[in-house]
Amino acid sequence: MIRFARDGDDLLVRDDIEDVVFRVDTAGAATDGVGTDGFVFPVDSAVSFGTDHVAFRKPVAVYVRRDDELVDSCPPGGETSVGAGEYELEVSSAPMKLYLRLDGPFEVGSEAGRTSLRFEEHRTVRVGARSFHGRPAGTVTVPESPRGLMDAVSTFGSALATTSPERSFPTLRGHPPLVAFDDEREVPSFAGPPDTGVTIEVPAEWGSVYTVSTLAYYLGATVVPGDRPRVTAAGASHSLADGRLADAAQALLEHVFLLDCAVRTEGFYDVDLHERATVESRVDIDAAALYELPVDERLARYFDVPTDPLSGVLDWHLTADVAAEPGSAELLPFVVNDLSAIRDPATASAAGADGAESLGGLYRSDENEAASCGGETPASAFEDETVVTPEPVDTVGHTWVGDGYPVGASKPTVGSYRRRIDQPASESHVIDVQVVCNEDEMREETEQLYGFRDYLEFDIDIAYDRSREQLRSLLADDHDFFHFVGHVDADGMKCADGYLDLHTLETTGVKAFLLNACTSYAQGMELVRAGSIGGLVTTTDVGNIMATNAGRTMARLLDYGFDLHGVLDVVRKVHVVGGAYSVVGDAGVTLCQAGSGTPTLVELKSREKPGADSFRIVHRAYTTRNYGVGSLFVDFFTDEGTHYLAGSVPPSLTISRERLEEATTQQRTPLLVDFELVWSDELNFEEL
Repeated sequence: MIRFARDGDDLLVRDDIEDVVFRVDTAGAATDGVGTDGFVFPVDSAVSFGTDHVAFRKPVAVYVRRDDELVDSCPPGGETSVGAGEYELEVSSAPMKLYLRLDGPFEVGSEAGRTSLRFEEHRTVRVGARSFHGRPAGTVTVPESPRGLMDAVSTFGSALATTSPERSFPTLRGHPPLVAFDDEREVPSFAGPPDTGVTIEVPAEWGSVYTVSTLAYYLGATVVPGDRPRVTAAGASHSLADGRLADAAQALLEHVFLLDCAVRTEGFYDVDLHERATVESRVDIDAAALYELPVDERLARYFDVPTDPLSGVLDWHLTADVAAEPGSAELLPFVVNDLSAIRDPATASAAGADGAESLGGLYRSDENEAASCGGETPASAFEDETVVTPEPVDTVGHTWVGDGYPVGASKPTVGSYRRRIDQPASESHVIDVQVVCNEDEMREETEQLYGFRDYLEFDIDIAYDRSREQLRSLLADDHDFFHFVGHVDADGMKCADGYLDLHTLETTGVKAFLLNACTSYAQGMELVRAGSIGGLVTTTDVGNIMATNAGRTMARLLDYGFDLHGVLDVVRKVHVVGGAYSVVGDAGVTLCQAGSGTPTLVELKSREKPGADSFRIVHRAYTTRNYGVGSLFVDFFTDEGTHYLAGSVPPSLTISRERLEEATTQQRTPLLVDFELVWSDELNFEEL
């Protein structure tokens, strides 16, 4: 649900489903609710107002359409002029889809970290918005068998808003229906398999069906039994039988997805896309002709495009290890909705808890117990489940659906996923953060953790030396984020008067959390069971100094807009202790949205300089649930207006010292300088 409100000069566009707000400076103009007809793309709500001024309180990209055609685009920091006529503007980097309708002429420009629409006289402006939120429309019921699962997966493509190449935009990919098992098959009319003419054949085995589920969803394919895995469309066939099924299915998914992203620039988004240029420099395609083809014929033509030259163009965002058993089916629609690369985790190695590597120093478990176990993780902290070491991944995120506590991956639950999509909207515009530190020697971690963002209000409460009942009370209250600093062991979370075992919690109001303590995995799982969406935990002992540094880094990354997957990825790049951290629950949860829409990381090595006053950088954009794989972003280091795909492998750029400082200080930006994480507002650029 989209609502509009006023706050001084600003129009507040509020998405109650995602609980996010976007500000538009309209010089305090009064608004009237209007109908949603007349916009090129669907909107949930709209308002109209008269003003001589519209501005966005951060640099944004603006796409200008007239008569449903893209006629101009302006990157963040750019300038453009638009002549007379009626236009619809799409604003990027907002936490919802945002559109403005107004008459020209006008100018789009940026100054002082803002993007403004400038026109000479009073104008009537209509603003419409649509939530990014995606919910499953209902449940598909099938018999508990691999063939029943095939029927269920065949309905996943019903959630696609289109089978055109624009399906590569995350906002046009809906949530697959949920899956339940029963003796009788029941497929509601909304979940009827799409008529794409695309079929995937795999053996009728749990693991094989799970492995091709994301591919089937994206292709809108029907899954049927077959001895030799393959995809067929319009009389053509593509084999999935060479090598491991997971690798073949993911290779085809990335191939089709990349080609869709290139071809879709022939449609509504005729932009200068870096990845299209890359594709056309490596293979021969006729994008205009491909765009006009029916979905099955287009896929058949994609089969003929060589895959090897395009391998590595995309940097896929998420891998999911899904156990080949019936119990995984309940989680499957959520995993597929994230467009995960799915594998069978049978090759993962299992290790007992005493096989986890411990890190020296003062440990964040109780000192006596740490000493008694020689600094190793107490097996009792994990009860009856083992610690498992999944097969390594080359994606930013990693999800584990199966038994055991995975090291370095997230372990979601059905409850955590459901809470994310069903969470009620908060009436508050303030991000509530509760920090608890129960150890004097760890207080350094509580200093300057959150609240660095302009136009985001944080309510940060720091509590010290809480008793068991005081901690229980804090966990019962509603908090957007809970950050615990202290000791955790098999008895629970250490308090001033003993231990609070979170197994005893009935409910919690905590949305997301960081339990920065030794072996906090089991306690974190109990927070998820009690009602949290997800959080960061440890699977082994962590030294106090290293945990303090890692905790401060994670807090600032969350404050900047990374989700838990992204936080873990960056922490592992900069902290030796990073491998000790994992996620329980839904790792896609965020504390707030990045000011640039997609959270980014600028990487450079100060000694590898092409000139005395220039640097080679890589500007990496991370995906989130609001800006999923396939989203567009404009690299603010260049002025050419080149667009990139969030989730692609970014190019290396050469920029001047002055441009580096100018671009990264418009808003607080993380930089990885010589493998050390620094923030642009704390960096002396002259010393680089």
